[in-house]
Amino acid sequence: MKRIILSLMLVALTITAVAQSANNIEKPQFPGGLEAMAKFLIENVKYPEAAEAYAVEGKVVMDFVVEKDGSLSEIAAHDCKIERFNTTKFSQETEARQQELKAQFAKLFAKEGARVIRMMPQWTPGKADGKPVRMKLHQPINFKMPL
Repeated sequence: MKRIILSLMLVALTITAVAQSANNIEKPQFPGGLEAMAKFLIENVKYPEAAEAYAVEGKVVMDFVVEKDGSLSEIAAHDCKIERFNTTKFSQETEARQQELKAQFAKLFAKEGARVIRMMPQWTPGKADGKPVRMKLHQPINFKMPL
């Protein structure tokens, strides 16, 4: 459990914002800030049970837009990487089955990431030149085998 917590806390600090060119840009804020977001992720991200048999670990980068009213939209998985398997069990599978498993687990991680982002409370919207604007954010979520 500590590996999941540490991983999510580090990841929560890497959030980035992309906005139209403007001066004086303020990034959107999760209610309570980065620590509150890390806590939210720790409490809500669930390691998929189907991944346990192969001890799969990976990362998904979730993209979403914080709207002018602080609601979230356009939630999608951007980059899903499977980084580790139980090599003994995985190596016993055919190459075709290994590719199938990688795709299956990437989808599971993406689905879980989207579920958690949809659960997030309303954010404080970003601002450009003092006015609320839509901003696209990228939030990596690491999936580590629970201890």
